[in-house]
Amino acid sequence: MTHSIMPGHHRHAHEGPGPVARGTPLPAGHAPRFTWAVPVVGGIALGLFAVFLAGNNGYSTGAAWLIGVVAGLVAMAAGYALLRERNTMITEVRAAAFGALFGGSMGFLHSLSGGSVLRSTGVGLLTGIGMGVASYYVFYWHEHRADER
Repeated sequence: MTHSIMPGHHRHAHEGPGPVARGTPLPAGHAPRFTWAVPVVGGIALGLFAVFLAGNNGYSTGAAWLIGVVAGLVAMAAGYALLRERNTMITEVRAAAFGALFGGSMGFLHSLSGGSVLRSTGVGLLTGIGMGVASYYVFYWHEHRADER
């Protein structure tokens, strides 16, 4: 049963705003704002930084902007898909997916700054592992803290 502010009024279905049981899908068209806002801001930041790095490392202005726009759009799409589907993944897979997205982005940016393929791969791998471990810790802590309530 859910709680009502009126004494003696108990309903068996969730009516809206208030706590929603974990795993309960949201109605279509009502995705939380951060589901699209975070990937958009992150994609814009990554794209602009890619333009800056490419422009400073020998790419023409047009090529730098093309690289930045494509990188930003790919990051936005991957981030949106990851955030939208995060509740369908177990903690370990979700953490690995966040780590892969972050590590791939950092490795790509390092390659644009002139790093070798091997060094860029190493940077991407290390930052991806770091993000994966940090994400796992946050997700695990959050889920177990919610179970204690």
